Amino acid sequence: MEHKKIPKVKNRMKKWSIGSTLIEQIISIVIIGIIGSTTGMFLSSGSNIFNQFQSRKTILIDNTTCIENYSRELRFAHNLIFADTKSIQFTTTSDTNLVINYKINSDSTFTRKLGNGSDNLIAQNIDFDNSYFNYYDINDNVGTPVRRIRLSLLFSVNNDSSRSTVDISPYTFR
Repeated sequence: MEHKKIPKVKNRMKKWSIGSTLIEQIISIVIIGIIGSTTGMFLSSGSNIFNQFQSRKTILIDNTTCIENYSRELRFAHNLIFADTKSIQFTTTSDTNLVINYKINSDSTFTRKLGNGSDNLIAQNIDFDNSYFNYYDINDNVGTPVRRIRLSLLFSVNNDSSRSTVDISPYTFR
């Protein structure tokens, strides 16, 4: 049996069809760029939402702690020594010789000073220009004799803000 030689068929593909053209490469780069920028926008928006959540959380923690501590102590105010729109000084019913001073500071903090001690930070991120104390008489007019004290604090972090207002009528002022 004789074997016949089968002629080899040459790969007759044209030279220009072996690789990709410049236009195909540019289209691929454009598609990858679109997919990448879309993915980047999703990741960026997720990061912004997380940062906004963290700002709101900071505001709420400062807000709650500050207002609760201030309210608890001011309820037992006995003698009002000094009062203006940015600070208040008083003594409590338990110790009439110990002066307590709460102050809204221009460095965006709210502090408490006990006697001659140093200022203790109660809250930060306070908007100085939009936070205040108000003092109301028995007819709810601003004035004296003081029967009710309002503290209104505006907390601001990263363009996110929250206002807390609390009215306290100390037991001894009634």
